[in-house]
Amino acid sequence: MLALLVNPAAGQGRAAPRADAMERALSAGATVRRFTTTGHGDEAAQVARALDAGAQGLVVVGGDGAVHHATRALHGAAHQGQTVPPLAVCAAGTGNDFVKSLGTPSHDVAALAALVHRGRTRRIDLGLIGRVPFCNAAGLGFDVDVLTRMQRPSPWRGTAAYVMTALTALRGFRGLDLQVDATAMARHLMVVFANGHVFGGAFRIAPSARLDDGQLHCVQIGEVARWQRPAVLGLAVLGRHLQHPAVASRKGTTFELRAGQDTPLRFEADGELYDAPADPLQVSVLPAALAVYC
Repeated sequence: MLALLVNPAAGQGRAAPRADAMERALSAGATVRRFTTTGHGDEAAQVARALDAGAQGLVVVGGDGAVHHATRALHGAAHQGQTVPPLAVCAAGTGNDFVKSLGTPSHDVAALAALVHRGRTRRIDLGLIGRVPFCNAAGLGFDVDVLTRMQRPSPWRGTAAYVMTALTALRGFRGLDLQVDATAMARHLMVVFANGHVFGGAFRIAPSARLDDGQLHCVQIGEVARWQRPAVLGLAVLGRHLQHPAVASRKGTTFELRAGQDTPLRFEADGELYDAPADPLQVSVLPAALAVYC
């Protein structure tokens, strides 16, 4: 049995019709059972139901948030000794960052169904920030400020809401004081730990990152004058920001973060907000932690 996990709210409602098409395509070669989320973060409960039902494969129809929560559930089940099925993603969100690195035909229902029916899999890495696993990227600073601002009432919706909020945050965000490993405490615009190479919908934050290289890419964007911030982020869209003097990048398997005095530390993992459980905050890679259809 293949489990079809659907977040009907993803992509401003685009997920529901895509799920219907995905179910028809998958049903041509396998028994399919649909599991539909009823609220934010409900993916964990639905994945548990799918595992209890004996799912041999999991296809998520949704955006990066749905994939994140499904991945968290799969990782937790594997940590408890359960056998977990491989994952496929039918992209139905706004940014769909993870699938840009995954490289599967996540926007083509027929091609994705054929890939799942073929049954070939590979293993990819996950990141771990605090106690939270992530499949694409985790960040601190500007991206957290944008997501926090988006929780406030706004007349904008969808991509327009993100763009307008980001423009406001570019002017208003004061920066975040962070110490990364043994470096000195310094003001940052943002720090990103990338497993995949795309971040924030359009930014090629870590152009050489790979999901299966056993490493995370730590990209630090230091203090940048407010009037220079759009240019730096514009370079990141092209993947050319790494040459900017305010940007540092390196690969590694473990990192440690300390916040400035009296600074509450929050992070986002695959676009989901979390409060840091401890200071210092530990970040690491979990090699070959997730099976995906390929």
